Amino acid sequence: MSMIKCTECGKEISDMATACPHCGCPMTEILSATKENKKEEKVKPIKIKEPITPEQKKKRIFIMSVTAFVLIAAVALTWYFGIKIPQDKAYAEYLVTFDAYNQEIENYNSTVLNYNEKANKIIAANKELTGVIEEAQALIDCGDTPYESETMTTLNNTLKNSRNSICETPNIYEKKTALELDESLNKSLASKISEANESLNVERSEIVSATSEVGEESAGLSVPDYSKIIAEIKDEEELLENSYTIQKQITNPTQDFVLAKINNVENIANVVCATEENDPNGKLGKDGGYTAQIYFSSPLLGTETIAGDKLIDAGTDAGGSIEVYKTVEAAEARNSYLASFDGGIFDSGKHTVIGTMVVRVSTNLTATKQDSFINEIIEALIEL
Repeated sequence: MSMIKCTECGKEISDMATACPHCGCPMTEILSATKENKKEEKVKPIKIKEPITPEQKKKRIFIMSVTAFVLIAAVALTWYFGIKIPQDKAYAEYLVTFDAYNQEIENYNSTVLNYNEKANKIIAANKELTGVIEEAQALIDCGDTPYESETMTTLNNTLKNSRNSICETPNIYEKKTALELDESLNKSLASKISEANESLNVERSEIVSATSEVGEESAGLSVPDYSKIIAEIKDEEELLENSYTIQKQITNPTQDFVLAKINNVENIANVVCATEENDPNGKLGKDGGYTAQIYFSSPLLGTETIAGDKLIDAGTDAGGSIEVYKTVEAAEARNSYLASFDGGIFDSGKHTVIGTMVVRVSTNLTATKQDSFINEIIEALIEL
């Protein structure tokens, strides 16, 4: 409970009373009047400002100037220590990383250069050997028939082994380009510069790793020496080419060719060619028959003096003969026919097929002399 003064009599009464006990003034009026008085007490009187003196004005300007200076200095110090110094420090670190990055690029490119030199030599060696192999394979696949089939078989096997000898073709690495400095980065915030520095460091580490890998790979490269393999292929290729040539020259050769060849055989004396008029078998020039029938005498039998028609009449008994056919099949058929008389009373001597020719020697020679004599004739016919 609090006490208030009655607005009529001025005496203190309780704020819980309904009216003033001294003058009878109702409490509602007393409270209303009291509130109005309090409002009036709160209203302050308006003070009239006194005019500012020059000294006060100077003082105020000084205070404002000092305040502005302090604020500018505070901002400048905040920028310098909070932005400029961290920015310069971050950029200096970035420049160190930048130089280290480009140095690693240089190291990488140098390592790649050494690697690529070896790799290109290997590629060139592989290309040379592959070219030789392809050339030899084309010779095999040309469709010609060799005189000695083993020349083709041997070259085929050599090519197979040569392909297996080709070392793996290495990759060629591209050189990397050095990084150009982005000077505008110096104007960025320290956080952005640090982020760029961190990213560049990661890339530099990757380049260091790549340089190491290329270096290890380069150390493992070895330039192959295919000279022996190439020489072997070339030699066998030449043998196959010669075998083709031999087969061609003994396939349906001309009569003049045969005469020119057997004139170099030591044990052949006189030679005579059958004509359609004196051919004893009557097969010259006919279908399935021979295109040439050449008889010869031999000192091995003491018949070197026999010549002309007498030599044709004596037939193979005087030395031997060479029958030329158009096809291998025709020659083989003739040889098979002669074989049917081998060992019998009509045995006409040793006979064999060479190309499309049937070479025969006299049955009057010993088996050893027959073999020797017929081999002499074959060597003369296949001589290049």
